[in-house]
Parts: sequence; C-alpha cells; structure tokens
Amino acid sequence: MKKCPKCGTDLKLKVIGSIEIDECESCKGIWLDKGELREAKDLADPNLNWLDFEIWKHPEKFNSKQSDIQCPTCNIPTVGIEYGHTGVNIDYCKNCHGVWLDKDELPNIIEALEHEITEKTFSEYVHESIEEAKKLVTGPESFMSEWKDLSSVFKLMQYRLYVEKPKLVETLLDLNTLNPFK
Repeated sequence: MKKCPKCGTDLKLKVIGSIEIDECESCKGIWLDKGELREAKDLADPNLNWLDFEIWKHPEKFNSKQSDIQCPTCNIPTVGIEYGHTGVNIDYCKNCHGVWLDKDELPNIIEALEHEITEKTFSEYVHESIEEAKKLVTGPESFMSEWKDLSSVFKLMQYRLYVEKPKLVETLLDLNTLNPFK
C-alpha cells in the first residue's frame, strides 16, 4: 500500500470522474500516476484540454529543485517544480512520472491554466491553432483527440476576437446578414 509522502498515512483510492487517484485522508494531498494530472485537468475544465501541462515540454516555465518528498510508488526523492510565476508547486517523480499535489494544488493549477487562456491574445490563438492543426497529422494523440483540441482553440480564439475587435466582429456579422446567397 502506498503511504503519504507528507504524513505517512496510508493513501486511499479515490475516483474523480474516470480517474483513480490516491488520496491521503489526513492531509488531503493526492498522488496522480503518469498522465492522470492531464486527465484531471481535462475533467475539471474541458476548455483546457488542448493546454498540455507537461512538466518538461516547456522547461523555461518551470523552476525545479530537489524535494524532500519521497515518491510513494518508487520510494525515491521527487523534484519540486514551480510552474512559472503562478505559485503552483508540485512534486514530480522523474522515474515513474507521478505527481504529488498538496491539498488545493489541483484547483490552483486549474485556476492558473484558466488565467493563461484568458490572457492569450488573438494572434497567440492564431499561432496555437496552427500548432494544433499540425498535431492533427503528427500529434501523439488520436485524430479525434487532436480535433477536439483544435476545436477548443478555435472557440477560444473566437471569444478573444470578440473581446479584442468587437467592431470587426459586428461588421462581419452585418455582412453575413446581407449575404444574398444565404
């Protein structure tokens, strides 16, 4: 049985949606096996599904240091990682790729990612849509999964256009109503 790396209590199986995680009933920390952080993020907010919270994909966003937390699976020291300037800290096992989150860190990650998508500009969404379109052909996930990611980016790009260029959107909508071929 896995033990809590913070307080040594036995971790209990907890189901979040379709994900089985290990939770400490004492300190409320959670252990997520490889890939479960991404799944939990996607369940919490489907608009975030295209944002990859991949630990080493964007190393410039992470500050890391040796942690005093032991991996409950491998029993080796984890790496403490801070995500950008968000104040979100996680403990990551380089061996099994599991993640330890203290109480309330998962909601903090979700909040930081939601903030990230609201701060992107229209041009950044254009760039993201091109990258997601490339993944339709070359991406590691299934075509349908990559299509959903691209659709999310398009939807968010549309919202951003409404915010940044309301007059342009209004003009385009007016032109659409004048279309004689409709």
